[in-house]
Amino acid sequence: MRVTLRVQKLDTPDRVAYHRILTSYGAGCFPQETEETETHWKVLIGAYFPSKVIDDRINRERLLMFHFDNIGEILIKKSTMEIEKSSSPQAIEKSIFDKRAEIRTAVEKDLIKVFGDPQVRIRFGVLKFGQAGLQPIYRIVNRLLMEDYPTYMELEDSGRHYLDQVDLIINLGYAKYSEDPIRKLVPDNKLTELFRRINDVEETSHAMLGIVLSNYYYDLRRSMRIAQFIPYVRASTTYYGEAIEFGELFSISKRRLRDDIKNYYREAPMPPRVRFGFPTVLRELSDANILRYDQNYITGRDEIFQRLIDIRDELPMTEEHDA
Repeated sequence: MRVTLRVQKLDTPDRVAYHRILTSYGAGCFPQETEETETHWKVLIGAYFPSKVIDDRINRERLLMFHFDNIGEILIKKSTMEIEKSSSPQAIEKSIFDKRAEIRTAVEKDLIKVFGDPQVRIRFGVLKFGQAGLQPIYRIVNRLLMEDYPTYMELEDSGRHYLDQVDLIINLGYAKYSEDPIRKLVPDNKLTELFRRINDVEETSHAMLGIVLSNYYYDLRRSMRIAQFIPYVRASTTYYGEAIEFGELFSISKRRLRDDIKNYYREAPMPPRVRFGFPTVLRELSDANILRYDQNYITGRDEIFQRLIDIRDELPMTEEHDA
């Protein structure tokens, strides 16, 4: 039997780059535009990255394909048509996960903004580990609403961390110091209006925690070293991030959500002393009206999801399969 083997000559930068991609990076990568200089061609690399979201309760899945641009490059010398330099497979993999991290951060930031919407009625005070980090805010707002106004000297005696958190409330315009010599901390008009709309001291305090968190989450983590909210934010972001990809609320098993959080926040270690028990985190997120139980599964709240779903239109993805 006669066999004819046709070998395509690597005589163009696209062909040289494509050969390197197939042999080093895998079929998920592809050559993009070619940039030309006097002595070289630079071929940029793109990638397709699959993401599968499954509704565990009804066994329905959606396979999505992300399109990531400029995750690496191949430099080809014109005179020899040989590759002079190319991104390593490890660098390509890191670039893909960096792109995924950008999407995760966008979801996280928008979700944190939703946390500050009093109309959503998230009860942050029931997040016991989280409230421990922001206990001064919770206590101060309660005191202000009960017309028990602390003096500056009293707050100063409570410690620098106390004053720092009081400053956050002041910076947001919800409290101020009186002009009399004693300098008492008193509610500003914004706090009075917030209480008038909610008409409940405890619920107003929950709302104030959300407002502070939505405005200062990253400052609290980095400069004030208050990390207790991180597990709650990561669990919430992972669920709603996948719901955005899915296109609607879905139900996920507790075990799979725990595994998805680790994958979603890959290479983002948890700060020391905030490794809370996962069942406790889920229970408190449900009590706080951030997530909720769907029989033996976890799902989300439509009020939160509807404020996030517009992100889907901005994601670089297409839906490949719907089963």
